[in-house]
Order: sequence, then structure tokens, then C-alpha cells
Amino acid sequence: MAIMWLLTLTSAAPTPLSSSVPLYGQYEITLTGPSEAAVANPFEVELSATFTHTEPPTGTPIVVGGFYDGGGTYRVRFSPPAEGEWKYTTASSASALDGSSGEFHVVKKAAGDRGPVVSKGSGLYYADFTPHVSVGTTCYQWASKGFDMQAQTLETLKASPFNKIRMTTFPKWYIFNRANPVETGAPYEIAPGSAAANASAWACVGEHCPSLSGSFDLKRFNVSFWQNYDRLVGALKAQGVIADIILFHPYDGGHWGFDCMGGTDAQKYDTTLDKFYLRYAIARLASYSNVWWSMANEWSFNKCKGRGVNESAKSPEPSPSPVWDELFETLAAADPYGRQASIHNGNLLYNHSRPWISHVSLQGMEDTTPAIRTKYGKPTIWDEVRYEGNITSSWGALSAAEEADRFWWGAALGVHVGHSETVLRAAVKDDDAQPLWWAKGGTLVGESPSRIAFFKQLWASTSADFGALTPAQASYGQAGDPVSDTLTGDSVQLVKFRRQGTWNVPLPGGGDGAWKAVSVDYWGMTTTELPLPTSGATVAVDVNTLPFTLLFTKSAAAAA
Repeated sequence: MAIMWLLTLTSAAPTPLSSSVPLYGQYEITLTGPSEAAVANPFEVELSATFTHTEPPTGTPIVVGGFYDGGGTYRVRFSPPAEGEWKYTTASSASALDGSSGEFHVVKKAAGDRGPVVSKGSGLYYADFTPHVSVGTTCYQWASKGFDMQAQTLETLKASPFNKIRMTTFPKWYIFNRANPVETGAPYEIAPGSAAANASAWACVGEHCPSLSGSFDLKRFNVSFWQNYDRLVGALKAQGVIADIILFHPYDGGHWGFDCMGGTDAQKYDTTLDKFYLRYAIARLASYSNVWWSMANEWSFNKCKGRGVNESAKSPEPSPSPVWDELFETLAAADPYGRQASIHNGNLLYNHSRPWISHVSLQGMEDTTPAIRTKYGKPTIWDEVRYEGNITSSWGALSAAEEADRFWWGAALGVHVGHSETVLRAAVKDDDAQPLWWAKGGTLVGESPSRIAFFKQLWASTSADFGALTPAQASYGQAGDPVSDTLTGDSVQLVKFRRQGTWNVPLPGGGDGAWKAVSVDYWGMTTTELPLPTSGATVAVDVNTLPFTLLFTKSAAAAA
């Protein structure tokens, strides 16, 4: 059979035939191969391509996995890390896909594209070495909601301060979220004759709905779901937003069975299907330079993967987690770019010293955050600080002021911070119909995002390299708990007070006159200059109310 093939270049979705691609863009090889009619399962066909930079320095060839995209179509997606001439050759277990080759040219990066974000020490940086401050949000299963809501979510993000969104591949069956992904479908094909194939069961909403576990062919992916997921990740890239993709989560409750594809007995858990899924997701998505991986949300609550876990481990000490280690090994082997990778804690910490972990993703554990940050020496992100909202669960009942203040608190500890929102709509009486941003996307109605935008703007105005700043705690000669958390660098110092009183705060630079200070009203989104003494090395600061934050900055002339 003649080999039919087409080369396409994409930044978000395939575009017409081209022989060039921008640095950090996406080059896609499209091949025609065996369809469902020709082989038992096209998703099990092995396909890869080896890409080689043909201009000095040539570097190590990069092997990229391919994937089946339905209808006899196979794809290999590549994000080139260097300009110049490249060539490729495919390898496959199917003769129609094996040995295809070609060449293409990589040109300068697209305007405004700073490349992927990477970790360096305790900092986050774009590929062009620009410091990155993560100002994220959580919107778990927006990719499983209706297409109109997905479009609305993207529009909301455009007007928001958020440059990262945490999002799942699998849907959630959880409070406020008891509905099947009717429009988008699930990540897997529904087996004919199964419970999910029943239209009324699939459309059911609420706690009373029947379990659909066992309804899905876990070796056959629903390509329409994944094609739409591609589209969403590409749209996020176009908007400058990182897609922090949560690969597993414990919020299935046995409804679909996606959380425990290897069985419910932790001691006998089989990771084969999990690894099959990981390789497919990575082949499809890793070439988007805005992708990060979060192996799991609240990993320790996924009990079927809990073999070898120590439930008595206390932060900042981690628990063993052999099943998750095994899955990370698969991810690291399949991702040719080494995208940012983390795992989000429940009651237990993962061992973040593992080589595949790029940064520490936390919820809670605020008291031990300084020790965790010091222990691992990697960027630390409070991905969940609880949410602005008014639901009955404490994790979703922060005031807007409390949510916004978390960003200043985290910054003073040298930590990036994430947001979300669980604000109930009074007119919506059915809990499962509540359009809560935290899980479904749509629109933001809370009051914290504008204050978070102020934080982001004010911090950007300092031009400080967040990763190069040093967090510490200060007592100003007083006994008892620390008076403030401070974050200090060559040209900026942030002081967030913990205690009321009048404190003699040491001046950055020892009072050399090169600095100015402002008190930050994060709620009113204003700053007020604090007069500094013309002599002496301290300034008396009256902290009458909390929260109270000072920002010292060095004049541009003095910093030069």
C-alpha cells in the first residue's frame, strides 16, 4: 500500500502545508495508516519520530511519541527547541507508518512568545530568561463542560490576571459536580450496550444517578474529546496562559472508574492502563509549550494507588509513594521536553526531591512552607489556598479579602499563589447546576480577581526577579512569634506584618537614601508613601491593623 502523508505546522491546530515553524511552535506530521477496519485496535499501534537538528551544534536526536487520532489518521507533534534545519524519520509497528522522513526549517520565535517556563533554583523563568511569577487559578473540569461554557471561560481568562489554569482531563463526580460530560464526552470510548450507552443514564444529573463504571473501553480513546482538549490548550497558549494539566484525581467516587483503572485493591494495583493513558496524553499535548503536568490533585486521597504510603508522615517530611513514582517514571520517559511537573498534596507530602519534580505544588501546610521551600530548593506554589466563596465547606468559604491577601502572604514567603472561586448564585437552587468557577469555569463573580490583578501589576512594576529573592522572618528584637515575613533582594523588599504594634524596621541598604517605601492597601488597590528618615538605619512603623504590608523599592538610578 502506498504511504500517504501530509506535513502540517501548527501553533494551536493543524494549518496548511509548510516547511517552516517558529521556535517553540508546533510541527506536526500527519500520516495515514491502519484504521479500525484494518487492525484490532489502532491505539495500540506503536509510532514515533526521531528529530535531528542538522546544523551545528547538532545535539542529541529527540524521539517523540505519536498517537492515533481516529479515521486512520496518525500524528506526531514536535516542538523544536532550536532554530535551524531539522529532519525526521518515523518508526512504527505498522509498515504504512514506518520510515517516513522529511525536513523543515525552524525560524525565530513568534512575536510575544517567550518560550516554555522552566525552573531554576527557587525561581521560574521563561526560555528567554525573563522571570515568571505564577498567578494561577483552578478550574478543574472546564474541559468537560459544554462548549458554550468553554468559550465563556476563555473570554473570562482574557480579562483576568491569571497566567496559569489548573485543569483536569478526567471529569469530576463530587459535590456541585454530579453530571456526565454530555457534550464533550469522556476521554474514552463508551462500550456498546454499557450503562453509559443508555441515553437517559448518560444525561442523568444528581446523586441518584447510576454508576457508569465499567462502561468505557480503557484501551480506546474518544478522539473527539481529545481534539477539543487540544483546541483548548492551544487557545490558552494564544492567550499566554499555562495549562497545568491534572492527569489523575480522586474525585470519581466509582462513578466512571477513571481513578482506579488498575483495580481497587491498593496492594495489587496494576498501573498498565494508567501508563497507556499517560503515553497517549503526553504524545498529544507535550508539544504545546504552555503545558505543565500535575500528576495528581490530592494524590494521597486516591487510595487505590496507595501501596506503600505512610499515613503517619508529617509535613515537611514526605511519605513513600511507589505507585506514583512508577507513574512519574513513565511520564519522564515519554515527555521529550521535560515540561514542568508536580504533584499536589492531600494530607501527605510527596518526595519533591525526585528528579522529575520541577516545583512544589501545595495546599495548606502554610506553617511548614518555609521548611518545605528550604528542604527542596525548588519553586513553591500554593496552588490551593482555599477559595473565595460562600459554600458550607471551609475550603470554599474565604472572603474576597482573605483570598486576595493570600497572594501577599505567599509572596512574603517566596511562594507563588493560585486562586479559585466558589461563589453560589442565589437564583440557582440545584447544587449540581451551580456554575462554580472552581470546577466548571464560565464567569468570575467574586471580588478578589481585581485585587489579584493589582498585586500582579504592582509586583511587575518592581522588575524584581522573584526567584532571586530571599524569604526570612523578622522579630525586630521582640520575644515571641515573628513580627513579619520579609522577602528581600537587591532592589526590592516586601514586609508583611503578622503582629500589631510599633516596630523599628531596618531600612534596606542601611538607610543609604536610595530606597522608598509604600504601604499597600491591597483592597483599595492603592499605595501610600511612607516617609523615611534622612538619618539612621531604621524606620518606626505603626501597625494598627492587620493585614499590613510594606513594599520597599530601590530607585532605578541607584539600582543601575
